[in-house]
Amino acid sequence: MICLLLFKIAAMYTYTMTFVSCDNIGLPADDIFSGNIVSGIVTEKLNKHELELADFNWSGAYSYDNSLSYLMSPYKFNFVVEVRVKLDVTTIQNRQAIYDRCLEALKKDEVLLKRVECLRDDDSHKEQCVLCFDIKSAA
Repeated sequence: MICLLLFKIAAMYTYTMTFVSCDNIGLPADDIFSGNIVSGIVTEKLNKHELELADFNWSGAYSYDNSLSYLMSPYKFNFVVEVRVKLDVTTIQNRQAIYDRCLEALKKDEVLLKRVECLRDDDSHKEQCVLCFDIKSAA
Protein backbone atom coordinates (compact mmCIF):
# COMPACT_ATOMS: atom_id res chain seq x y z
CA MET A 1 0.00 0.00 0.00
CA ILE A 2 1.39 3.35 -0.98
CA CYS A 3 0.71 6.36 1.19
CA LEU A 4 0.66 9.70 -0.48
CA LEU A 5 1.12 12.83 1.56
CA LEU A 6 0.22 16.12 0.05
CA PHE A 7 1.63 19.31 1.46
CA LYS A 8 0.32 22.69 0.64
CA ILE A 9 3.33 24.89 -0.01
CA ALA A 10 2.78 28.53 0.81
CA ALA A 11 3.34 30.69 -2.25
CA MET A 12 6.10 33.23 -1.89
CA TYR A 13 5.86 36.57 -3.64
CA THR A 14 8.37 39.41 -3.75
CA TYR A 15 7.38 42.51 -1.79
CA THR A 16 9.08 45.84 -1.25
CA MET A 17 8.91 47.08 2.33
CA THR A 18 9.43 50.76 3.06
CA PHE A 19 10.86 51.84 6.40
CA VAL A 20 11.19 55.47 7.46
CA SER A 21 12.79 57.56 10.19
CA CYS A 22 13.08 61.21 11.20
CA ASP A 23 16.46 60.48 12.80
CA ASN A 24 19.80 61.01 11.12
CA ILE A 25 20.97 57.72 9.63
CA GLY A 26 24.63 58.41 10.35
CA LEU A 27 26.11 57.45 6.99
CA PRO A 28 29.86 57.91 6.57
CA ALA A 29 30.83 61.45 5.51
CA ASP A 30 32.53 60.38 2.27
CA ASP A 31 30.63 59.80 -0.94
CA ILE A 32 31.72 56.17 -1.24
CA PHE A 33 29.39 53.96 0.77
CA SER A 34 30.40 50.43 1.61
CA GLY A 35 27.43 48.10 1.32
CA ASN A 36 28.53 46.30 4.49
CA ILE A 37 28.72 49.52 6.52
CA VAL A 38 25.32 50.74 5.36
CA SER A 39 23.80 47.29 5.87
CA GLY A 40 25.22 47.22 9.39
CA ILE A 41 23.74 50.64 10.21
CA VAL A 42 20.30 49.64 8.90
CA THR A 43 20.42 46.26 10.66
CA GLU A 44 21.26 47.96 13.96
CA LYS A 45 18.42 50.46 13.54
CA LEU A 46 15.92 47.70 12.67
CA ASN A 47 17.15 45.60 15.59
CA LYS A 48 16.52 48.52 17.97
CA HIS A 49 13.12 49.24 16.32
CA GLU A 50 14.29 52.72 15.33
CA LEU A 51 12.67 52.38 11.89
CA GLU A 52 8.95 52.44 11.24
CA LEU A 53 7.42 50.10 8.68
CA ALA A 54 5.53 52.68 6.64
CA ASP A 55 4.38 50.54 3.73
CA PHE A 56 4.73 47.27 1.88
CA ASN A 57 3.81 46.56 -1.70
CA TRP A 58 3.88 43.67 -4.09
CA SER A 59 7.04 44.45 -6.06
CA GLY A 60 5.27 44.12 -9.41
CA ALA A 61 3.18 47.19 -8.56
CA TYR A 62 5.96 49.14 -6.84
CA SER A 63 7.64 52.31 -8.04
CA TYR A 64 10.78 53.95 -6.63
CA ASP A 65 8.78 57.20 -6.58
CA ASN A 66 6.86 55.74 -3.62
CA SER A 67 10.02 55.96 -1.51
CA LEU A 68 10.94 59.43 -2.74
CA SER A 69 7.54 60.73 -1.65
CA TYR A 70 8.46 60.08 2.01
CA LEU A 71 11.22 62.72 1.73
CA MET A 72 8.73 65.42 0.73
CA SER A 73 5.83 67.20 2.40
CA PRO A 74 3.83 66.25 4.32
CA TYR A 75 6.18 63.49 5.55
CA LYS A 76 9.69 64.98 5.42
CA PHE A 77 11.49 61.91 6.79
CA ASN A 78 15.28 62.05 6.91
CA PHE A 79 15.78 58.63 5.44
CA VAL A 80 13.87 55.84 3.79
CA VAL A 81 14.94 52.22 3.55
CA GLU A 82 13.54 49.83 0.96
CA VAL A 83 13.96 46.11 1.52
CA ARG A 84 12.83 43.74 -1.22
CA VAL A 85 12.32 40.14 -0.08
CA LYS A 86 9.98 37.22 -0.64
CA LEU A 87 7.13 36.89 1.83
CA ASP A 88 4.53 34.19 2.25
CA VAL A 89 0.84 34.72 2.95
CA THR A 90 1.25 34.10 6.67
CA THR A 91 3.98 36.73 7.03
CA ILE A 92 2.11 39.52 5.23
CA GLN A 93 -0.76 39.23 7.71
CA ASN A 94 1.34 40.59 10.58
CA ARG A 95 3.37 43.81 10.60
CA GLN A 96 5.81 42.48 13.20
CA ALA A 97 6.40 39.34 11.13
CA ILE A 98 7.16 41.53 8.09
CA TYR A 99 9.55 43.65 10.19
CA ASP A 100 11.25 40.52 11.56
CA ARG A 101 11.60 38.98 8.09
CA CYS A 102 13.37 42.08 6.77
CA LEU A 103 15.68 42.14 9.78
CA GLU A 104 16.46 38.46 9.23
CA ALA A 105 17.22 39.07 5.54
CA LEU A 106 19.72 41.79 6.47
CA LYS A 107 21.33 39.74 9.24
CA LYS A 108 21.72 36.69 6.98
CA ASP A 109 23.04 38.75 4.04
CA GLU A 110 20.12 37.66 1.87
CA VAL A 111 19.88 41.19 0.47
CA LEU A 112 22.43 43.57 -0.98
CA LEU A 113 22.56 47.34 -1.05
CA LYS A 114 21.75 48.20 -4.66
CA ARG A 115 21.13 51.94 -4.47
CA VAL A 116 21.86 54.95 -2.28
CA GLU A 117 20.38 58.27 -3.25
CA CYS A 118 20.83 61.30 -1.03
CA LEU A 119 19.19 64.66 -1.60
CA ARG A 120 19.58 68.00 0.15
CA ASP A 121 16.32 69.40 1.57
CA ASP A 122 16.18 73.06 0.53
CA ASP A 123 14.17 74.13 3.59
CA SER A 124 16.10 72.43 6.38
CA HIS A 125 19.42 72.00 4.54
CA LYS A 126 19.51 68.43 5.84
CA GLU A 127 20.55 65.45 3.80
CA GLN A 128 17.78 62.96 3.12
CA CYS A 129 18.59 59.48 1.83
CA VAL A 130 16.86 56.54 0.24
CA LEU A 131 18.64 53.21 0.72
CA CYS A 132 17.51 50.27 -1.42
CA PHE A 133 18.25 46.64 -0.56
CA ASP A 134 17.36 43.87 -2.99
CA ILE A 135 17.40 40.07 -2.95
CA LYS A 136 20.90 38.84 -3.79
CA SER A 137 19.70 36.84 -6.78
CA ALA A 138 18.01 39.93 -8.24
CA ALA A 139 20.50 42.65 -7.21
